Amino acid sequence: MPFKSIAVLFEPTPSGEARAAYAARLAHRHGAHLVGIFMTPPLFNGSTAESLVQGHKAVREVIVLHKAKEAEAIEHAKRSLCAVCRDEGIGFEFRALSRGDFGDDIALNSLHADLVIACAGQGGGLPLQWSPEALLLATGVPFILLPESWNASAVEHVVVAWNASREARRAISDALPLLVEAKSVTILLVDAGKNPRHGEEPGADIAHYLSRHGAKVSVKQTASRGEPIAKVILDHAREHAADLIVIGAYSRARTAQMIFGGITRSLLRDAGVPLLIAH
Repeated sequence: MPFKSIAVLFEPTPSGEARAAYAARLAHRHGAHLVGIFMTPPLFNGSTAESLVQGHKAVREVIVLHKAKEAEAIEHAKRSLCAVCRDEGIGFEFRALSRGDFGDDIALNSLHADLVIACAGQGGGLPLQWSPEALLLATGVPFILLPESWNASAVEHVVVAWNASREARRAISDALPLLVEAKSVTILLVDAGKNPRHGEEPGADIAHYLSRHGAKVSVKQTASRGEPIAKVILDHAREHAADLIVIGAYSRARTAQMIFGGITRSLLRDAGVPLLIAH
């Protein structure tokens, strides 16, 4: 399915604006509509002076002051997104979400996108109690998580971490528009001989599947030799100048607070290139 609606979590900071620019260029290449999602700053900053304000008039003045600052922040963020999207000539919309309703609202807004662009680290347009992983599990929408310092725009060399799992297959399906347009796609299998799901020719069938869609695919088998699998994936991506890693995320514990597998968490922590993660 082509990307026709892309959402980006952003804020008017250098990192947030770079993220919005990445999303806008992606939307331009795929003829997609871009939705910019901005979390409004807190109304009160918890200062001692403000907490000691007394009297209805004084309290109202503080509230008016902070609402004005909030409106100014929203307008600044909107102008920032407008400038980026105008440069790319794409259709877009701006949505400002309040912190109080952020949990339900961000999940609802993400549900209506084909892809969400977010920051790989904490913050990045999300409150501290939320993370891109939590949104991924809550919505099922694929995410591209960008490192803070990432400023490249094209997706040309992709590494797909393939373990013949349901989640990895879902990630390939979600990433298909990017895989088809890439200059090269490497299906990377680590310790393939230890996984009976790969069959007699590990990686061959999924490579044929992608080739039929027009992707330029190669298969690479490698051994971990005692190294963490996440490190093997990242080392291969760096050595081959990959600008995207595609991986299926999974949860070991089917509880209210689901936990990502160790490989996924290591990639989220250590990756220096964008990750497309699906669940």
